[in-house]
Amino acid sequence: MSLPESIIALSADGPDLNPVVHGAKAVGLQQLMRFGLPVPPAVVVPVSSARAIAADRSTGRDEIRAAVGALVRPGDRLAVRSGAAVSLPGAFETLLDVAPADVEAALVAVVESTTDPQAEIVARALGHERVPETAVVIQRQVDATTDDRSGSGAASSRHPVTGEKRAAGSFGWRVKGDAVMAAAVPVVSLGDLVDRVPEAHDRLVAALEQLDTALGSAVELEFTVERGELWCLQLRTFTIVEKHEQLPLGAAIVAEGQPASAGVGRGRVQVDIDDALDAIDRDEPVVLVLETSAPSDVAAMVRSAAVVTVLGGRESHAAVVTRGAEVPAVLAVPDLQIATDHVMFGDVRVAVGDELVVDGTTGRLARPPTEG
Repeated sequence: MSLPESIIALSADGPDLNPVVHGAKAVGLQQLMRFGLPVPPAVVVPVSSARAIAADRSTGRDEIRAAVGALVRPGDRLAVRSGAAVSLPGAFETLLDVAPADVEAALVAVVESTTDPQAEIVARALGHERVPETAVVIQRQVDATTDDRSGSGAASSRHPVTGEKRAAGSFGWRVKGDAVMAAAVPVVSLGDLVDRVPEAHDRLVAALEQLDTALGSAVELEFTVERGELWCLQLRTFTIVEKHEQLPLGAAIVAEGQPASAGVGRGRVQVDIDDALDAIDRDEPVVLVLETSAPSDVAAMVRSAAVVTVLGGRESHAAVVTRGAEVPAVLAVPDLQIATDHVMFGDVRVAVGDELVVDGTTGRLARPPTEG
C-alpha cells in the first residue's frame, strides 16, 4: 500500500514545507539549508504517512527503504526524531544510533510515543487541548564521539533573559547532544572551541548572527562537531519575555545561579516530582529543586511557581522547558545539595516545605521576608 503523502528529501531548493504536515523540526532544517548552513542529509515522513506506517508496517515499506538507502553510506547510523507542529520538549521519543534495517521500527516507536500518558500531561500543561500528531525526521547521524575534535552542543544568539545580542552556549567534547541538553555531562563554553576547532567555532557564531538578523528573532541552534566540522541539527526561535518583578523587600539572599527564565516565583520547596505534583494539585505554589531535568519531570516543571537545578545552562532541557512555559528558573546553582527532606545552599539549610523566592531574571534565590 502506498503512502498518503510522499516522503520528502530535505533540500534548500525543495518545496516549501508546512509545519502542520511536515513538522516544525523539518521546517527548521530546511531554513538552515536555505541559509547555506551545513545540515546532515535527512528526509521527512509527513504526519499522515507516519500515522499510516504505524498502523500497518507494510504500508510504504518500499518508499521507506528507498528513502533510507539514499541517505546512508556503509556503516552509517541514523537519528529518527519526532517533529510535531508545536514544541513539546521531552514529550515524544527520539531514537539515535538506529541501524538502517531498524528504521521502520524506530518510526513506529516515535509515532506511538504520542499516545503515551506523559505526552498528554505535557501537552495540557503547556496549554494544548490535545497531543499533536507528529511527522518523523530520519537523518544521517554525524558522530559526536569520534575523536577529540568532536562533540555536541547548543547555542543561542541572544541571552534568553536580558536579550543581549551575544552568541553563547554549552558544548560537550565527545558526547551526544541529548547528554548536553540533559546537563548529564561536563560542558564548556563556546569560547573553549576556539583552540581545538576554530573553524567550527567561527562558523557557528557567524550562523547565529546570520539567523538572528534574517529571521528578526532570537534563535537557538543544536549542533554537532564531527572531526572539526560543524553540523546544524535543529533550529528554534524564541521570544525574550520582559518581566520586571523584583525580590520582595527584606528577602534574605541564600544563593545565586544562572538566570535561565525570567520572572519571580515564590513557593514551598519540593524535591520529589510526585510530592510536587500532589502539592500543585492542592493549589499550593511549588519551587521545584532538582539535580537536573528529565522529560518525565516536565509535567511538574511547567506547573511550578519556579524551578531550581544544580546542573544545566541556558540552552539545557530545563531552560528550554521553563522558558516555553514562562516559569521562572535559576540553574547551575553552586554548592546546592539536595537531600530527601531539605536542600543546602552552601551552609544555608532550607527544609522541604519551607518557602523560597526565585528570581529568574537575576539568578538570585532568597528566603521571603519574615512577617511582622
